[in-house]
Amino acid sequence: MDSNRLIIAGFMSGTSMDGLDCCIAEINIDADWKFQYNIIASQSFAFNQNIKSKIKEYIGCTKLSEARELDDFMGRVYLDLSKDFLLDYSLDAIAIHGQTVHHSDKIRSLQVGKPCYLASFFNVPIIYNFRQKDILLNGNGAPLMPFLDWLLFKDKEYSTMTVNLGGIANISFIPMQGVRGDVIGFDAGPGMALIDEYVLKIWKDDCDYNGKYSYDANVDENMLSYLINNTDFILQPPPKSTGREDFGVAFISEVVNKFNYLNKNDILRTLIKFTSVSLKLNIKNFINSKYNVDRLMISGGGAKHPILMNDIKKDLDIPTLNIIDYNMRYEIKESFLMAVLGYAKMKGIASNMPSVTGASGNIVLGDIYVA
Repeated sequence: MDSNRLIIAGFMSGTSMDGLDCCIAEINIDADWKFQYNIIASQSFAFNQNIKSKIKEYIGCTKLSEARELDDFMGRVYLDLSKDFLLDYSLDAIAIHGQTVHHSDKIRSLQVGKPCYLASFFNVPIIYNFRQKDILLNGNGAPLMPFLDWLLFKDKEYSTMTVNLGGIANISFIPMQGVRGDVIGFDAGPGMALIDEYVLKIWKDDCDYNGKYSYDANVDENMLSYLINNTDFILQPPPKSTGREDFGVAFISEVVNKFNYLNKNDILRTLIKFTSVSLKLNIKNFINSKYNVDRLMISGGGAKHPILMNDIKKDLDIPTLNIIDYNMRYEIKESFLMAVLGYAKMKGIASNMPSVTGASGNIVLGDIYVA
């Protein structure tokens, strides 16, 4: 790597609300968009029940003034969880996504987590607020992942689709020899959000670990049909993005009330299938209508769920790439994305993707906080 290289720590706490992922990477993007990186270290820190409950209290707040207490709280959480891990490394900057409490396409997106605590402790620039500038250009502000996927796959002799299974499932599609303006990206619908929310409601557990509540259950076709045909977002054309407001507590409450005659494990199994079928329908309607998909890469916490992965493999039937071959683990791709977006901000590189968000032009994303 040349003198343009920076060492950036990326922080991601996503819609799954299960913890903080940290990735430290050495990054270089040259004037010809040649992308070089070395992931130096990564670590994940689980949120305890107190943190999760605190976040849920503020889901749906549309203004920072309504969420100042959580903003301060999460800023301290990020420092407390990460400081021992980061102290061993020399950093040029830290890039934080913040915890999303509200997102409304083209209107506003609110992520909380004050940057001042990290800035004061580490004495490096903190880069944050990565969605707002795209929204100001009449974009959705999301998803952000297609920029990294374009950097990774733009020079390939085959087309690549990536699926990131966080709380929400989002898709990036990079055509072969990927022209930036041809990149497709959007949120497809639920990832793990409904699955986790239902397990918490019924079994008071954090997640369906290794499919322990769903492995011997059955998909209810009537419920699946209802979910597909009565969830407008699934068949809505891109650009589109979503969050916990659409796929969260209220959604699960409605499902439980309507299908309370079903076996609880079968309801969970059907929610898992719903995530997979949502992906299948979005790919069929909005990608296969124009392109063939040659390769698939899956990342995010949902990649650990064996039943969901088996459903996706069957429903999509696309040859898969192993993320390990790209020198990263599937659970830290989003935090690596934040490091890359932080690098782009430090170097003045436009990192939004207008073909994905609908923005009127390219812009450098993020703000910088210096203590």
